[in-house]
Amino acid sequence: MRLYFIRHGEPDYQNDSLTKIGQRQAEKLAGHIHELKLDEIYSSPLGRAVQTAAYSAEKLDIKPQVLPWLRELRWGDYSGDAYSTASPWSINDRFIAERHSYPSGEAWKTDEAVKNDRIVQDVAEICASFDAWLKVRGFERWGQLYKVAASLAEKQRNVAFFCHGGVATALVSHLLNIPFWQMIAHAAVELTSITCIEIAEADSVASPADAENAANAGKAHFAAARLVFYGDIHHLKD
Repeated sequence: MRLYFIRHGEPDYQNDSLTKIGQRQAEKLAGHIHELKLDEIYSSPLGRAVQTAAYSAEKLDIKPQVLPWLRELRWGDYSGDAYSTASPWSINDRFIAERHSYPSGEAWKTDEAVKNDRIVQDVAEICASFDAWLKVRGFERWGQLYKVAASLAEKQRNVAFFCHGGVATALVSHLLNIPFWQMIAHAAVELTSITCIEIAEADSVASPADAENAANAGKAHFAAARLVFYGDIHHLKD
């Protein structure tokens, strides 16, 4: 299965919609969306993602489905509203300026600057929701890997998630077993960029026919999620 994480176009955050530039970006994306050979489209419930997805969905004649947990990450301490305090990217800028480093591994969750922030729980909940979605499709999280009991048809599906920079960062880091804060520090998510992750068994595991027979017999193989490409924006260069 190939999973495509696509960020929305330039946003008008106040109205949760796309700006004129964002609309044009979404149009350009839709002009190339056929290259992904998508079977399904999912979207965040937020307007800027819904609008971005609509251009591509119309081009492909695929009805988008909304997944509530694809909405943007929530951050901020629990004393106020979400987004009332600094974003993780702003906190990371402060780490670099003041500490000349950032939390390594999973230490970000207990760092004094982050541990009381709602983003710790939000990242965990969104990743759990994504794993639940994958499990229904025959890909069950198994430590660092995925236990694969999906049908051959399911394994060959191409699925797009139109979402946001924060949630895409969380899900990609989860799939690839890269600490979330390391992704925050090193991997920007550009507007309408496309990142592709594939969950597929190694070629040496079995032929497609053998894998299908194993799945039908209730047997499972294991697979690591692999990065195919990150942050592609070639569609914006037209």
